[in-house]
Amino acid sequence: MSEPKEWYSLPIRDKKRRIKFLFLFTLSVGVFWLAFGGFWGIFSLIVIALVLLPFYTKTVYRIEKGKIYVKKPFYVLEKDLSYYKKVVKDKYGLFLSPFKKSSPLENFRGLFLQVDDENLKDELYAYLKGVVEGAHEGDS
Repeated sequence: MSEPKEWYSLPIRDKKRRIKFLFLFTLSVGVFWLAFGGFWGIFSLIVIALVLLPFYTKTVYRIEKGKIYVKKPFYVLEKDLSYYKKVVKDKYGLFLSPFKKSSPLENFRGLFLQVDDENLKDELYAYLKGVVEGAHEGDS
């Protein structure tokens, strides 16, 4: 897989459990509206919609020339693959960690790549494991 690889993730797609969550979200905003009035109902709708933005917007991932690009609705994150030292396979995708061993800072400094397709996940895992962990084999 030396050519550029690109895929996207849209969490709400084909997920019945997540659609139920969205329904409960809408219901909770309605209850908040009735309990506290129109202004606070609209305010809660805006705040919760901004918090859940990654849930119903598309994220595009691209790997090419030793870099990874993560395109979200309002910004693009660009990182060198040489920054990462470990690749971990997860239920929902792959996690790139800047630490060789587990660390409490891992979740804050690492990068999670959401991959829905199992075949693509296996292909990316093999590629990234070779690139990321293979580049740091001699390090201690």
